[in-house]
Parts: sequence; C-alpha cells; structure tokens
Amino acid sequence: MKSLSVLAVLLFTMNVLSAQEKETYYFSKTVKGSFEEVVQKTKAELKKQGFGVITEIDMDAKLKEKLDDVDLPPYKILGVCNPAYAWQTIQAEENIGLFLPCKVLVKDVGDGNIEVVMVDPAALMGMLGKEELVKIADAVSEKFKLALKNI
Repeated sequence: MKSLSVLAVLLFTMNVLSAQEKETYYFSKTVKGSFEEVVQKTKAELKKQGFGVITEIDMDAKLKEKLDDVDLPPYKILGVCNPAYAWQTIQAEENIGLFLPCKVLVKDVGDGNIEVVMVDPAALMGMLGKEELVKIADAVSEKFKLALKNI
C-alpha cells in the first residue's frame, strides 16, 4: 500500500513539473489601448462565451493599501465563471472549488500595452488526473481561447 502512495505522489509531481516547464498553464495576448477599455472588452468577450465576472480585484490598489512601498501598474484579477461548467466540475469533484472561479488577469505592461492572461483550465485539471474534469476543462479552455482571440 505504501508503494502505491509513493507512486501516486511521483505521478502527481511529474505532472506538476511538466506543466511548469512548458508554462502551459495560461494563454495570453498583448493589445494596445487604455487599461479600462481592455478590461471592458475582456469582460464583453468572456460574456459572449458564457462567462460572468463574479469577483474583481484591483491588485495594484490592494497591495498599495497594505504595503506603502509598492507601486504596481494597473493589475486586475477577474474571477470568471460559467455556471453550467462549474456545476459539472463540482459533480465530478466536490472539492474543485479550490480552483474556482477561473482567473483572468488584465495588466498594464507599459507604453500603452495591456496584457490579458487567462488560465488554461485543461492544464490545471490535467494535473489532477481525472479524465472527466479534463474533458470539461478542455471545453472551457477553447472558450477562453475564442474570447482572447477577439480581444
């Protein structure tokens, strides 16, 4: 029994390291525009794909509020959710809420360039080793790619 536990830990670690080495846990795109325009466009494109924004954190403001010497350019974290996909994943794995909602970053990278970064749910779910979750996450990843393409 002990050898099965060790094997499971090794397989999980190999999956995690594989995702880290390839940096495939996100999709990104850099566009020209004002920060707020890109935030609004990102929300609109996600909505077209069936996702709503359920949390919104202005990380630059929060860090500045807590740490006097921090000066981070605009950096917004959006927590996005598609209720149907969320329900499917919760049915497949009741503790999947640790990964929900999916995260999208909008950050000012300077010179009028705004980067939009979306988590790749398929990469994250792949680390869990549950085929049912991977199938759902693949569908979400495709919708994220479409939204990102249209930003």
